[in-house]
Amino acid sequence: MNRRSSPGAGQWFTVTILVAATIFLLIKLFQYASLRGNYPTGLTVAGVNVGGLSREEATDVLTNRYIEAPVLIYHGQDRFEISPSDAEFELDLEAMLSRADIERTQQDFWAGFWGFLWGTPVEVSPVELSATHNREALRRVLGDIAALMDQPTQPAQPVPDTFSFQYGETGTVTNVDASFADVEGALYRASNREARLVVEPSSPDRPQINLLTRLLVNSLQDYEQITGGAGSMFVMDLNAGVDEIAINADLPMSGMDLLKLPIVLETYRLLDQEPTLTQAGWISSTLSADLSNEGANQLLRFIAGQDDPKLGAELVTQTMQRLGLVNTFITLPYDTEPPAGTTRPSTPANSVEDLRTLPNPYMQTTAEDMGTLLSMLYYCAEGKGGTLMAVFEGDVTQTECQTILAFMLQDKIGSLIEEGVPTETAVAHRHGWISDTH
Repeated sequence: MNRRSSPGAGQWFTVTILVAATIFLLIKLFQYASLRGNYPTGLTVAGVNVGGLSREEATDVLTNRYIEAPVLIYHGQDRFEISPSDAEFELDLEAMLSRADIERTQQDFWAGFWGFLWGTPVEVSPVELSATHNREALRRVLGDIAALMDQPTQPAQPVPDTFSFQYGETGTVTNVDASFADVEGALYRASNREARLVVEPSSPDRPQINLLTRLLVNSLQDYEQITGGAGSMFVMDLNAGVDEIAINADLPMSGMDLLKLPIVLETYRLLDQEPTLTQAGWISSTLSADLSNEGANQLLRFIAGQDDPKLGAELVTQTMQRLGLVNTFITLPYDTEPPAGTTRPSTPANSVEDLRTLPNPYMQTTAEDMGTLLSMLYYCAEGKGGTLMAVFEGDVTQTECQTILAFMLQDKIGSLIEEGVPTETAVAHRHGWISDTH
Protein backbone atom coordinates (compact mmCIF):
# COMPACT_ATOMS: atom_id res chain seq x y z
CA MET A 1 0.00 0.00 0.00
CA ASN A 2 1.33 3.45 -0.98
CA ARG A 3 1.93 6.07 1.74
CA ARG A 4 2.47 9.81 1.13
CA SER A 5 5.68 11.01 2.78
CA SER A 6 6.08 14.58 4.20
CA PRO A 7 9.34 16.63 4.49
CA GLY A 8 11.34 15.88 7.50
CA ALA A 9 12.83 18.32 9.96
CA GLY A 10 16.20 18.23 8.22
CA GLN A 11 14.67 19.18 4.94
CA TRP A 12 12.78 22.05 6.47
CA PHE A 13 15.94 23.29 8.08
CA THR A 14 17.80 23.22 4.80
CA VAL A 15 15.03 25.07 3.00
CA THR A 16 14.92 27.65 5.76
CA ILE A 17 18.65 28.23 5.50
CA LEU A 18 18.47 28.63 1.73
CA VAL A 19 15.56 31.02 1.92
CA ALA A 20 17.24 33.08 4.63
CA ALA A 21 20.49 33.20 2.70
CA THR A 22 18.65 34.25 -0.42
CA ILE A 23 16.81 36.99 1.41
CA PHE A 24 20.06 38.11 3.05
CA LEU A 25 21.83 38.25 -0.29
CA LEU A 26 18.95 40.12 -1.87
CA ILE A 27 18.96 42.65 0.96
CA LYS A 28 22.73 43.09 0.72
CA LEU A 29 22.50 43.33 -3.04
CA PHE A 30 19.86 46.01 -2.70
CA GLN A 31 21.99 47.86 -0.15
CA TYR A 32 25.07 47.65 -2.34
CA ALA A 33 23.13 48.77 -5.39
CA SER A 34 21.76 51.74 -3.49
CA LEU A 35 25.28 52.63 -2.36
CA ARG A 36 26.72 52.10 -5.82
CA GLY A 37 26.00 55.74 -6.61
CA ASN A 38 28.17 56.83 -3.69
CA TYR A 39 31.93 56.69 -3.48
CA PRO A 40 33.42 53.28 -2.73
CA THR A 41 34.38 52.30 0.76
CA GLY A 42 37.93 53.27 1.67
CA LEU A 43 38.25 56.04 -0.91
CA THR A 44 40.05 59.11 0.38
CA VAL A 45 40.07 62.51 -1.27
CA ALA A 46 42.69 64.99 -0.07
CA GLY A 47 43.31 62.77 2.93
CA VAL A 48 39.62 62.73 3.92
CA ASN A 49 37.62 59.46 3.90
CA VAL A 50 34.65 59.96 1.58
CA GLY A 51 33.71 56.27 1.30
CA GLY A 52 29.94 55.83 1.22
CA LEU A 53 29.30 59.54 0.64
CA SER A 54 27.55 61.14 -2.27
CA ARG A 55 29.26 63.81 -4.33
CA GLU A 56 27.35 66.53 -2.49
CA GLU A 57 28.20 65.06 0.91
CA ALA A 58 31.86 64.74 -0.05
CA THR A 59 31.85 68.38 -1.13
CA ASP A 60 30.47 69.43 2.24
CA VAL A 61 33.01 67.36 4.16
CA LEU A 62 35.97 68.64 2.17
CA THR A 63 34.79 72.23 2.46
CA ASN A 64 34.36 71.84 6.20
CA ARG A 65 37.80 70.32 6.70
CA TYR A 66 39.75 72.66 4.45
CA ILE A 67 37.85 75.93 4.06
CA GLU A 68 35.76 76.34 7.19
CA ALA A 69 38.19 74.84 9.71
CA PRO A 70 40.67 77.51 10.88
CA VAL A 71 44.43 77.17 10.88
CA LEU A 72 45.98 77.70 14.31
CA ILE A 73 49.09 79.88 14.31
CA TYR A 74 51.23 80.03 17.44
CA HIS A 75 53.40 83.03 18.18
CA GLY A 76 55.23 81.86 21.26
CA GLN A 77 52.47 80.96 23.72
CA ASP A 78 49.84 83.07 21.96
CA ARG A 79 47.42 81.41 19.55
CA PHE A 80 45.74 82.92 16.51
CA GLU A 81 43.01 81.38 14.38
CA ILE A 82 43.19 82.38 10.74
CA SER A 83 40.65 81.53 8.11
CA PRO A 84 42.04 79.81 5.01
CA SER A 85 40.12 82.37 2.99
CA ASP A 86 42.43 85.05 4.42
CA ALA A 87 45.19 83.39 2.41
CA GLU A 88 42.81 83.00 -0.55
CA PHE A 89 42.99 79.23 -0.12
CA GLU A 90 40.74 77.42 -2.61
CA LEU A 91 39.97 73.75 -3.26
CA ASP A 92 39.72 72.44 -6.82
CA LEU A 93 36.70 70.34 -5.94
CA GLU A 94 35.72 69.69 -9.54
CA ALA A 95 39.07 68.12 -10.37
CA MET A 96 39.27 66.03 -7.20
CA LEU A 97 35.69 64.74 -7.31
CA SER A 98 35.96 63.95 -10.99
CA ARG A 99 38.90 61.68 -10.22
CA ALA A 100 36.88 60.22 -7.35
CA ASP A 101 34.00 59.50 -9.78
CA ILE A 102 36.41 57.61 -12.00
CA GLU A 103 37.42 55.45 -9.04
CA ARG A 104 33.73 54.80 -8.36
CA THR A 105 32.65 53.93 -11.88
CA GLN A 106 35.60 51.78 -12.89
CA GLN A 107 34.97 49.34 -10.04
CA ASP A 108 33.55 45.93 -11.19
CA PHE A 109 30.01 45.49 -9.86
CA TRP A 110 30.29 41.92 -8.64
CA ALA A 111 33.83 42.36 -7.31
CA GLY A 112 32.61 45.37 -5.41
CA PHE A 113 29.59 43.48 -4.11
CA TRP A 114 31.75 40.62 -2.96
CA GLY A 115 34.00 43.03 -1.08
CA PHE A 116 30.95 44.78 0.37
CA LEU A 117 29.51 41.48 1.45
CA TRP A 118 32.62 40.36 3.26
CA GLY A 119 33.63 43.76 4.59
CA THR A 120 36.78 43.80 2.47
CA PRO A 121 36.31 46.63 -0.02
CA VAL A 122 38.09 46.49 -3.32
CA GLU A 123 41.29 48.52 -3.27
CA VAL A 124 40.91 52.02 -4.69
CA SER A 125 43.50 54.71 -5.38
CA PRO A 126 43.40 57.79 -3.15
CA VAL A 127 42.79 61.17 -4.76
CA GLU A 128 45.45 63.72 -3.94
CA LEU A 129 44.67 67.22 -2.72
CA SER A 130 44.32 69.84 -5.42
CA ALA A 131 44.28 73.38 -4.04
CA THR A 132 45.84 76.81 -4.39
CA HIS A 133 46.50 79.83 -2.22
CA ASN A 134 47.94 83.33 -2.55
CA ARG A 135 51.42 83.45 -1.01
CA GLU A 136 51.40 87.22 -0.76
CA ALA A 137 48.05 87.20 1.02
CA LEU A 138 49.42 84.64 3.48
CA ARG A 139 52.54 86.75 3.95
CA ARG A 140 50.33 89.74 4.82
CA VAL A 141 48.48 87.66 7.42
CA LEU A 142 51.74 86.59 9.05
CA GLY A 143 53.01 90.15 8.85
CA ASP A 144 49.93 91.38 10.71
CA ILE A 145 50.53 88.84 13.49
CA ALA A 146 54.18 89.82 13.67
CA ALA A 147 53.32 93.51 13.84
CA LEU A 148 50.92 92.83 16.69
CA MET A 149 53.07 90.47 18.74
CA ASP A 150 56.73 91.30 18.11
CA GLN A 151 58.35 93.17 20.96
CA PRO A 152 60.56 96.09 19.92
CA THR A 153 64.00 96.39 21.40
CA GLN A 154 64.68 99.13 23.89
CA PRO A 155 67.79 101.11 22.96
CA ALA A 156 70.64 101.70 25.34
CA GLN A 157 70.25 104.88 27.35
CA PRO A 158 73.02 107.20 28.47
CA VAL A 159 73.66 107.36 32.19
CA PRO A 160 73.35 110.99 33.29
CA ASP A 161 76.61 112.78 34.08
CA THR A 162 78.71 109.90 32.71
CA PHE A 163 79.95 108.55 29.40
CA SER A 164 78.35 105.18 30.12
CA PHE A 165 75.19 103.61 28.76
CA GLN A 166 72.61 101.39 30.37
CA TYR A 167 72.13 98.16 28.47
CA GLY A 168 69.17 98.12 26.12
CA GLU A 169 66.49 95.44 26.30
CA THR A 170 66.19 92.64 23.76
CA GLY A 171 63.01 92.26 21.76
CA THR A 172 61.51 89.65 19.46
CA VAL A 173 61.09 89.54 15.71
CA THR A 174 59.12 87.04 13.65
CA ASN A 175 61.07 85.39 10.88
CA VAL A 176 58.26 85.20 8.35
CA ASP A 177 60.37 83.55 5.67
CA ALA A 178 61.49 80.78 8.03
CA SER A 179 57.88 80.29 9.22
CA PHE A 180 56.34 80.10 5.78
CA ALA A 181 56.78 76.40 5.03
CA ASP A 182 55.19 75.27 8.31
CA VAL A 183 52.19 77.57 7.85
CA GLU A 184 51.68 76.49 4.25
CA GLY A 185 51.89 72.87 5.35
CA ALA A 186 49.12 73.46 7.90
CA LEU A 187 46.90 74.96 5.19
CA TYR A 188 47.26 71.82 3.10
CA ARG A 189 46.52 69.37 5.92
CA ALA A 190 43.03 68.05 6.69
CA SER A 191 43.90 67.59 10.36
CA ASN A 192 46.49 68.90 12.79
CA ARG A 193 46.20 72.30 11.15
CA GLU A 194 48.67 74.00 13.45
CA ALA A 195 51.89 75.88 12.80
CA ARG A 196 54.41 77.75 14.91
CA LEU A 197 55.99 80.97 13.82
CA VAL A 198 59.74 81.23 14.13
CA VAL A 199 60.25 83.99 16.69
CA GLU A 200 63.81 85.14 17.16
CA PRO A 201 65.35 87.44 19.76
CA SER A 202 66.50 90.80 18.49
CA SER A 203 69.30 92.73 20.11
CA PRO A 204 69.12 96.48 20.55
CA ASP A 205 71.25 98.56 18.26
CA ARG A 206 74.49 99.83 19.62
CA PRO A 207 74.35 103.50 20.59
CA GLN A 208 75.06 105.66 17.59
CA ILE A 209 78.33 107.54 17.56
CA ASN A 210 76.48 110.85 17.25
CA LEU A 211 74.87 110.20 20.65
CA LEU A 212 78.29 109.67 22.20
CA THR A 213 79.48 112.82 20.45
CA ARG A 214 76.70 114.86 22.04
CA LEU A 215 77.56 113.46 25.46
CA LEU A 216 81.21 114.33 24.98
CA VAL A 217 80.46 117.82 23.70
CA ASN A 218 78.16 118.50 26.64
CA SER A 219 80.71 117.14 29.10
CA LEU A 220 83.57 119.17 27.66
CA GLN A 221 81.43 122.30 27.65
CA ASP A 222 80.61 121.75 31.32
CA TYR A 223 84.30 121.18 32.04
CA GLU A 224 85.32 124.37 30.27
CA GLN A 225 82.64 126.43 32.00
CA ILE A 226 83.59 125.12 35.43
CA THR A 227 87.37 125.21 35.09
CA GLY A 228 87.99 127.81 32.42
CA GLY A 229 90.19 125.22 30.68
CA ALA A 230 89.94 123.71 27.23
CA GLY A 231 89.26 120.12 26.21
CA SER A 232 90.29 118.46 22.95
CA MET A 233 89.29 115.09 21.51
CA PHE A 234 89.81 113.14 18.30
CA VAL A 235 88.35 109.69 17.61
CA MET A 236 88.80 107.71 14.38
CA ASP A 237 86.99 104.56 13.29
CA LEU A 238 89.92 102.39 12.22
CA ASN A 239 87.67 99.98 10.32
CA ALA A 240 86.11 102.70 8.21
CA GLY A 241 89.12 105.01 8.22
CA VAL A 242 86.98 108.06 8.94
CA ASP A 243 87.03 110.64 11.69
CA GLU A 244 84.09 109.93 13.97
CA ILE A 245 84.56 112.53 16.67
CA ALA A 246 86.57 115.73 16.46
CA ILE A 247 86.00 118.17 19.32
CA ASN A 248 88.49 121.04 19.41
CA ALA A 249 90.77 118.51 17.72
CA ASP A 250 93.09 121.21 16.35
CA LEU A 251 93.77 122.96 19.66
CA PRO A 252 97.55 123.07 20.24
CA MET A 253 98.60 121.24 23.40
CA SER A 254 101.92 120.68 25.11
CA GLY A 255 103.57 117.63 23.59
CA MET A 256 104.67 116.14 26.93
CA ASP A 257 105.48 112.43 26.81
CA LEU A 258 103.15 111.98 23.84
CA LEU A 259 105.95 113.08 21.53
CA LYS A 260 108.04 110.14 22.61
CA LEU A 261 106.00 108.10 20.13
CA PRO A 262 107.31 110.06 17.10
CA ILE A 263 110.84 109.70 18.53
CA VAL A 264 110.54 105.91 18.60
CA LEU A 265 109.00 105.87 15.12
CA GLU A 266 111.91 107.90 13.74
CA THR A 267 114.33 105.54 15.49
CA TYR A 268 112.88 102.52 13.73
CA ARG A 269 112.86 104.39 10.43
CA LEU A 270 116.62 104.88 10.70
CA LEU A 271 117.44 101.40 11.97
CA ASP A 272 118.53 99.02 9.23
CA GLN A 273 118.73 96.04 11.57
CA GLU A 274 117.27 94.81 14.83
CA PRO A 275 117.91 97.27 17.70
CA THR A 276 120.69 96.36 20.09
CA LEU A 277 119.84 95.40 23.65
CA THR A 278 120.75 98.92 24.75
CA GLN A 279 118.60 100.51 22.06
CA ALA A 280 115.71 98.17 22.87
CA GLY A 281 115.98 99.25 26.50
CA TRP A 282 115.78 102.91 25.49
CA ILE A 283 112.74 102.19 23.29
CA SER A 284 111.00 100.30 26.09
CA SER A 285 111.70 103.09 28.58
CA THR A 286 110.48 105.74 26.12
CA LEU A 287 107.14 104.04 25.43
CA SER A 288 106.43 102.85 28.97
CA ALA A 289 105.19 104.64 32.06
CA ASP A 290 108.81 105.27 33.09
CA LEU A 291 109.09 108.83 34.40
CA SER A 292 112.68 109.11 33.23
CA ASN A 293 113.36 110.98 29.99
CA GLU A 294 116.85 109.54 29.55
CA GLY A 295 115.77 106.87 27.08
CA ALA A 296 114.04 109.42 24.84
CA ASN A 297 117.06 111.75 24.86
CA GLN A 298 119.38 108.85 24.01
CA LEU A 299 117.19 108.00 21.04
CA LEU A 300 117.37 111.63 19.91
CA ARG A 301 121.17 111.32 19.92
CA PHE A 302 120.89 108.13 17.84
CA ILE A 303 118.59 109.90 15.40
CA ALA A 304 121.05 112.78 15.08
CA GLY A 305 123.92 110.39 14.56
CA GLN A 306 125.96 112.38 17.05
CA ASP A 307 125.82 113.71 20.59
CA ASP A 308 123.30 116.38 19.64
CA PRO A 309 119.79 115.54 20.85
CA LYS A 310 118.57 118.97 19.69
CA LEU A 311 119.40 118.00 16.11
CA GLY A 312 117.60 114.72 16.68
CA ALA A 313 114.51 116.64 17.81
CA GLU A 314 114.60 118.74 14.65
CA LEU A 315 114.83 115.61 12.51
CA VAL A 316 111.81 114.13 14.29
CA THR A 317 109.89 117.32 13.53
CA GLN A 318 110.84 117.07 9.87
CA THR A 319 109.50 113.53 9.74
CA MET A 320 106.20 114.67 11.24
CA GLN A 321 105.98 117.36 8.56
CA ARG A 322 106.56 114.74 5.84
CA LEU A 323 103.65 112.75 7.26
CA GLY A 324 101.40 115.80 7.11
CA LEU A 325 101.27 116.27 10.88
CA VAL A 326 101.95 119.99 10.57
CA ASN A 327 100.92 120.91 14.11
CA THR A 328 103.42 118.58 15.78
CA PHE A 329 106.99 119.57 16.60
CA ILE A 330 109.77 119.10 19.15
CA THR A 331 112.66 121.57 19.08
CA LEU A 332 114.46 120.64 22.29
CA PRO A 333 115.27 117.37 24.04
CA TYR A 334 113.55 116.61 27.31
CA ASP A 335 114.72 118.31 30.54
CA THR A 336 116.55 121.00 28.56
CA GLU A 337 116.32 124.75 29.02
CA PRO A 338 115.95 126.65 25.74
CA PRO A 339 119.07 128.53 24.62
CA ALA A 340 118.78 132.27 24.35
CA GLY A 341 117.09 133.37 21.17
CA THR A 342 115.19 130.12 20.66
CA THR A 343 111.97 130.91 18.81
CA ARG A 344 108.69 129.05 18.94
CA PRO A 345 107.80 127.33 15.67
CA SER A 346 104.62 128.60 14.05
CA THR A 347 101.92 126.13 13.07
CA PRO A 348 98.37 126.46 11.75
CA ALA A 349 97.12 125.46 15.19
CA ASN A 350 99.12 127.92 17.32
CA SER A 351 98.79 130.81 14.88
CA VAL A 352 95.08 131.44 15.36
CA GLU A 353 93.79 134.55 17.05
CA ASP A 354 92.50 134.26 20.61
CA LEU A 355 94.41 131.06 21.26
CA ARG A 356 92.69 129.28 24.15
CA THR A 357 95.64 127.22 25.36
CA LEU A 358 99.15 127.92 26.63
CA PRO A 359 101.14 125.01 25.21
CA ASN A 360 104.85 124.45 25.73
CA PRO A 361 106.49 126.70 23.10
CA TYR A 362 109.04 124.05 22.16
CA MET A 363 107.03 120.84 22.16
CA GLN A 364 103.49 120.81 20.76
CA THR A 365 100.93 118.61 19.10
CA THR A 366 97.15 118.33 18.69
CA ALA A 367 94.67 115.56 19.39
CA GLU A 368 94.08 115.22 15.66
CA ASP A 369 97.79 114.86 14.84
CA MET A 370 98.37 112.23 17.52
CA GLY A 371 95.23 110.30 16.61
CA THR A 372 96.21 110.34 12.96
CA LEU A 373 99.74 109.13 13.77
CA LEU A 374 98.32 106.24 15.79
CA SER A 375 96.04 105.30 12.88
CA MET A 376 99.08 105.26 10.57
CA LEU A 377 100.83 102.85 12.93
CA TYR A 378 97.74 100.65 13.08
CA TYR A 379 97.34 100.35 9.31
CA CYS A 380 101.07 99.69 8.97
CA ALA A 381 100.93 96.96 11.63
CA GLU A 382 97.89 95.37 9.99
CA GLY A 383 99.61 95.28 6.61
CA LYS A 384 97.07 97.67 5.10
CA GLY A 385 99.63 100.11 3.74
CA GLY A 386 98.72 103.67 4.57
CA THR A 387 100.72 106.86 4.84
CA LEU A 388 103.76 105.42 6.65
CA MET A 389 104.37 102.82 3.99
CA ALA A 390 103.72 105.27 1.18
CA VAL A 391 105.97 108.07 2.49
CA PHE A 392 108.89 105.99 3.77
CA GLU A 393 108.88 103.30 1.05
CA GLY A 394 110.07 100.40 3.19
CA ASP A 395 112.12 102.35 5.73
CA VAL A 396 109.40 101.41 8.24
CA THR A 397 108.26 97.78 8.11
CA GLN A 398 105.10 96.05 9.26
CA THR A 399 107.08 94.20 11.93
CA GLU A 400 108.47 97.46 13.31
CA CYS A 401 104.98 98.97 13.51
CA GLN A 402 103.77 95.85 15.31
CA THR A 403 106.68 96.12 17.74
CA ILE A 404 105.87 99.76 18.54
CA LEU A 405 102.24 98.88 19.27
CA ALA A 406 103.34 95.88 21.34
CA PHE A 407 105.42 98.18 23.56
CA MET A 408 102.44 100.53 23.91
CA LEU A 409 100.16 97.65 24.88
CA GLN A 410 102.39 97.09 27.91
CA ASP A 411 101.81 100.63 29.17
CA LYS A 412 99.36 99.79 31.95
CA ILE A 413 98.46 102.58 34.38
CA GLY A 414 94.93 101.61 35.45
CA SER A 415 93.37 104.96 34.59
CA LEU A 416 92.55 107.30 31.70
CA ILE A 417 91.28 105.36 28.66
CA GLU A 418 91.87 102.00 30.37
CA GLU A 419 89.03 102.77 32.79
CA GLY A 420 86.62 103.60 29.98
CA VAL A 421 86.75 100.35 28.01
CA PRO A 422 86.00 96.69 28.82
CA THR A 423 88.82 94.84 30.54
CA GLU A 424 89.37 92.55 27.55
CA THR A 425 89.86 95.46 25.16
CA ALA A 426 93.44 95.90 23.94
CA VAL A 427 94.63 99.46 24.63
CA ALA A 428 97.82 100.68 22.99
CA HIS A 429 98.57 104.18 24.26
CA ARG A 430 101.22 106.59 25.43
CA HIS A 431 99.95 108.95 28.09
CA GLY A 432 101.41 112.18 29.30
CA TRP A 433 100.63 114.95 31.76
CA ILE A 434 102.12 118.04 33.29
CA SER A 435 100.88 120.51 35.87
CA ASP A 436 98.23 122.09 33.66
CA THR A 437 97.71 119.50 30.92
CA HIS A 438 96.84 115.83 30.81
